[in-house]
Amino acid sequence: MTVEHAPEASDAAAELRAAAAGAMARELPSAWLEAHLVLPLGLAEDGALRVAAGGQPDATVVDALARRFARPVRLVPVPPQDLRAAVLAAARETTTVTADANDLLVGEETSDLRALADEAPVVTVVDALLRDALRLGASDVHLESAADGVRVRFRLDGVLRDVERVAPALRAGVVSRVKVLAGLDVAERRRPQDGRARLRVAGADGAPREVDLRVATLPALHGESVVLRILDHGGGGGARDLQALGMPEPVRARFERLLARTTGLVLVTGPTGSGKTTSLYAALARVATPGVKVVTVEDPVEYRMPGVVQVAVQPAVGLTFASALRAILRHDPDVVLVGEMRDRETAETAVQAALTGHLVFSTLHTTDAVGGVARLADMGVERFLIAATVQGIVAQRLVRVLCDACAQPADPDASPLATLATLEALAGEAIDDATPRWRRAVGCAACAHTGFRGRTGIYELLTVSEAMRALIAAGAPQDALRAQARRDGLVPLAADGLRLARAGRTTLDEVLRVAHLDDAA
Repeated sequence: MTVEHAPEASDAAAELRAAAAGAMARELPSAWLEAHLVLPLGLAEDGALRVAAGGQPDATVVDALARRFARPVRLVPVPPQDLRAAVLAAARETTTVTADANDLLVGEETSDLRALADEAPVVTVVDALLRDALRLGASDVHLESAADGVRVRFRLDGVLRDVERVAPALRAGVVSRVKVLAGLDVAERRRPQDGRARLRVAGADGAPREVDLRVATLPALHGESVVLRILDHGGGGGARDLQALGMPEPVRARFERLLARTTGLVLVTGPTGSGKTTSLYAALARVATPGVKVVTVEDPVEYRMPGVVQVAVQPAVGLTFASALRAILRHDPDVVLVGEMRDRETAETAVQAALTGHLVFSTLHTTDAVGGVARLADMGVERFLIAATVQGIVAQRLVRVLCDACAQPADPDASPLATLATLEALAGEAIDDATPRWRRAVGCAACAHTGFRGRTGIYELLTVSEAMRALIAAGAPQDALRAQARRDGLVPLAADGLRLARAGRTTLDEVLRVAHLDDAA
């Protein structure tokens, strides 16, 4: 992107009026041009796209123009009031504004979506947001209605980041467009709605790839807010190998021994977005051999795995986790994955499956591995059944990895230094004797100036020994279970994170952000 010298005022006004009525401007919604104070003027002699700008446009706006016209952008500073007047005058002279969605959606769905989307001027805005989210690797897109428009935030590597603000005039249209894509009731604004969309999106290389969106709306003070969870099946989001998860070697070896069992219950715990499903699918990839029948029940099916029978729950027709699991057990499976244990019925059915000769994988929402025992008990599963079936529980978090292009050597900040000795004591023999390679985040273009690029896991693994089974069956308190787990070799989450911080892969502050020392202690 380059910038030209500002033209004379009279010349600028005339050129703006002509450009606003020109063919290039008609390819973009006038409301979008007005909101971002930009207007395509035409092509320069060197082939660059000259764009009038009534200020400094956001980088995402410049990127959208460059992609739309397949040209490098050269900004031409102009008075904002003149640009706005030219765009408004051109808008009054036309009664229709069209925007083509072909550059985002490809395939047979395109015509249907055009017919459903009655807010045509916002198609370009929504398309650009989805493309940018995919390009940056965002896991979620947040559209938050506010008095001054729509605040757009992407969740990148687990942290929300502001990327754009959509003008108030486009707020209703943007929300309606997303609701149409997800098959939601556009007219219903008083209650939350949940929906899904499957799009085939043109990637950076032009090849289409499938993307699933899970859409949730929420009525708020200034209008509906929307969150889109992105499940990118074609962007490298398939099941990963266990070795790629970042488990320390001792933990991975013990986890693989659990996978070699033919019966029992193996649980993965952690908050939403901590990579539980990714870990379970890595485990499935290890056990799904030609001689093993594997069936999953999920909400929704997040990864597609050849050779595995995958079932998506449909509560509207009575296909819940519990009912689907009961039906699955009549299909002679060897291994069963239950996406999440949400209620007593599901938990009890999974436990019974583990008792009757099946290896069952599932997830729970708990803060640590030992907490999985208490969670099952709280759901109504008898303690003796927990002791008899649970083989192991993995707790995990995702920490951001330092950007190698800009990270710099630096000792930890003063605030977490006081916790360092505690973490080293908790880690015990699991810590490497090598000299620490502490580094700090800086920020550069390669990491979008965050200092971090990508994420990796930190883990703790509870393997249920005979001593632990006796304590669980006897109803021992959590402290007693944690003490036994440490004797059995469990290294707490925060202490495992210390391993990565000492190696210079992340920072101690980042570890303590996702795995609090109180939990480890």
